[in-house]
Amino acid sequence: MIYRELGSTGLKAGVIGMGAEHLEGKPFGLIEEVISAANRKGVNMMDLFMPGMEVRRDIGRALRGMRGQFMIQGSIGSVEENGQYSISRDLDACRRYFEDLLPALETDHIDFGMFFFMDTQDALDQVMKNGIADYAWELKQDGVIRHVGATSHNPLIARRMVEMGLIETLMFSVN
Repeated sequence: MIYRELGSTGLKAGVIGMGAEHLEGKPFGLIEEVISAANRKGVNMMDLFMPGMEVRRDIGRALRGMRGQFMIQGSIGSVEENGQYSISRDLDACRRYFEDLLPALETDHIDFGMFFFMDTQDALDQVMKNGIADYAWELKQDGVIRHVGATSHNPLIARRMVEMGLIETLMFSVN
């Protein structure tokens, strides 16, 4: 695996990371097998945006003994509505889903707390206005989040967040 320095975080991330969405609804044995195989191949970054508790708990169980070998991105703003992930800019909902992630993963911290799906100016305004940005930075100050980041598909909004100093890392789709 080739590793590259991740911005100014001092961390090195493999050039191949693992998005875990495909593990939703899968049996624990398969989840454990996939995570173990990724670990053996040197994958050290995992993105978990899914809000479902079953998959979160199964990933937590599969990470036992390997937690320190993976950097985990956990989303702030990914919630579940009618059995499907959705986006919320409500502070209480964001807090509830993010804080449920920690015990499900059997950890006391997340390496990257990611503002979820930041694709519009309205989303950025809401994260700033509704206290979600302050919440994330408080979590960082408390050591619950090591770095604050965002996911985006919009280059203008992504650049704006970087220039504002709102985020330290950015996950941006290139396809």
